[in-house]
Amino acid sequence: MRSRRTARFLTVLVATAALASACGGGDDDAKDQDTDTGSSQAEESPVSEEVDASMPDLTGLTEDEARTQLVGLGVDEGDIVVAPQESLLDAGTIVDTVPGAGSAITGSITLKIAGPVGPVPNFVGDQVSKVEAWAEERGITFTEVPMPDADRADGEVLGTTPEAGQTASSEIEVQVARTPTNKPLYLSDSLDNDYCADLETGEIFVDGEPYDGSAAEPGSNGCSWEFDMGRDWNRLTGIVGFTDTSESNTRMRVQIKVDGAPKVNQVIDFGKKPLTLDVDVSDGLRLSITLSPVAGGGTIGFGDLQLVGSGAAAGGDPDEDLDETTE
Repeated sequence: MRSRRTARFLTVLVATAALASACGGGDDDAKDQDTDTGSSQAEESPVSEEVDASMPDLTGLTEDEARTQLVGLGVDEGDIVVAPQESLLDAGTIVDTVPGAGSAITGSITLKIAGPVGPVPNFVGDQVSKVEAWAEERGITFTEVPMPDADRADGEVLGTTPEAGQTASSEIEVQVARTPTNKPLYLSDSLDNDYCADLETGEIFVDGEPYDGSAAEPGSNGCSWEFDMGRDWNRLTGIVGFTDTSESNTRMRVQIKVDGAPKVNQVIDFGKKPLTLDVDVSDGLRLSITLSPVAGGGTIGFGDLQLVGSGAAAGGDPDEDLDETTE
């Protein structure tokens, strides 16, 4: 009876030892397998090393020329990525790179390769900055044409030349809404009274209505003024007529020119409704106003006389005086 128990006990001990050995061996195999897997993954996913050089300017080079230059600096061939880019440059040449020229090379490099430029997108309603970025990216010359418009958001695109859908060219002209800027225009108070007597600036009355403006009595020789606009304005607005103190038989010729080109040439009569001015002065350098007596003697009043332009084009302080000279 005792010998059977002893045999069973030895059998249990042997089985336990075998089980322990089997379990221990499994852990070692798993650790070895993990080590092998980690090594394999490290070999499959190398980490790019920082290149001890700055990014060169590759613009205008071919893809092969750019690759050769980068590899020569120590860049791994696998770190060079190619992306198409619409451009006016020769097809297949480098337009731009990421990172840009002069930046540190720390990882992958993208070469933007020039390709054909598609038709002009429809930018109407977008902000002008979107068109400018589009044009700059493709090497297209961008020109803004400001259009005073109080009903649209400042900077809103109203149209383009070429128009949307047309073939893009080397230039794009963009009509842009700009919040109108008004600059008061007063006749100079520095004129010789013998040349243009009783010149006044301030509140005047024309046809019984008060205006902020200027009044001048031309005398027999008439009066002339010139104003420097510097291509910054689009329109001249206001009214012109006789002040209420003028003689009833007075007639006066009013001439307005932009760079010598006639814009207004009209004889006005006392007692008639004042002449409403809305003169196109776009792209003008010099504005001239001339008064010439026709009959009688009276005082001409210019009410609410203003130059109207876009905030972007006009610039400066709207309350600053314009340069004025006399002929």
